[in-house]
Amino acid sequence: MTESLTRTEAGVVSVRAADGVAVVTIDNPPVNALSDGTLAGLEAVGERLAADDAVRAIVLTGTGSKAFAAGADIEEFNESLADVAWLERHTALTRRVLSLWETLAKPVVAAVQASAVGGGLELALVCDLIVADPSARFGFPEVTLGLIPGAGGTQRLPRAVPQAIARELVMLGSLVDAEKAYRVGLVNRVSELGQAVAEAEALAVRLAALPAVAIRSAKRALQGAGLPLESGLDVERSLFHHVCASADAQEGVSAFVERRPPSFGHR
Repeated sequence: MTESLTRTEAGVVSVRAADGVAVVTIDNPPVNALSDGTLAGLEAVGERLAADDAVRAIVLTGTGSKAFAAGADIEEFNESLADVAWLERHTALTRRVLSLWETLAKPVVAAVQASAVGGGLELALVCDLIVADPSARFGFPEVTLGLIPGAGGTQRLPRAVPQAIARELVMLGSLVDAEKAYRVGLVNRVSELGQAVAEAEALAVRLAALPAVAIRSAKRALQGAGLPLESGLDVERSLFHHVCASADAQEGVSAFVERRPPSFGHR
């Protein structure tokens, strides 16, 4: 992948993009804490990628071997815990940024190169696919600090794994390793040691090669799975009609009938 590196003004989120894939890296050592500055960087990058038609798939990862991402900067949080106004601003910012990444029309693959706990797991949960390094651990230890997850963890985790597992992770503050996370359906793949980012990029390359209209529509249809069945079926039908009218659908069906490889233009 040819690199084109751009850093945000916050200085903690970088982007390199080529051939339809953008790799976004959180770089806020030592644990990539989701400080207000980091969140601002993620928001700026997310908005930019949403508007960039050349990007058709995204990898989200972090630097270092300690954490994919951590929750709020603990020193920042400790100093402001009793400041109701700061807490309201921080939680509103966190919710806005995570919602932005969750609702991106383009598929997002989380490359969890190190542990994703607390806010880091909440960030991973808004991604479409998760690739984990075998050394990674996952969980919500907030109750051990007298807290609870505050950025969607209590709501998104039970939608991703069985209720019994979600209760164990949230109410006991337990952590699970990558293999158990895979077994319970929290992650899609466990990579070879040290290869989470590479494997996530390979998945993103595959996604970027597929017709963009179909991929975007498939993501929106899957997001409708939380609706009542009839409402979800209505969403699916509308999106199905939309993709049928696309140039890539015509090309894909014609190529199948003519027994040739399709040539998608992502329109």
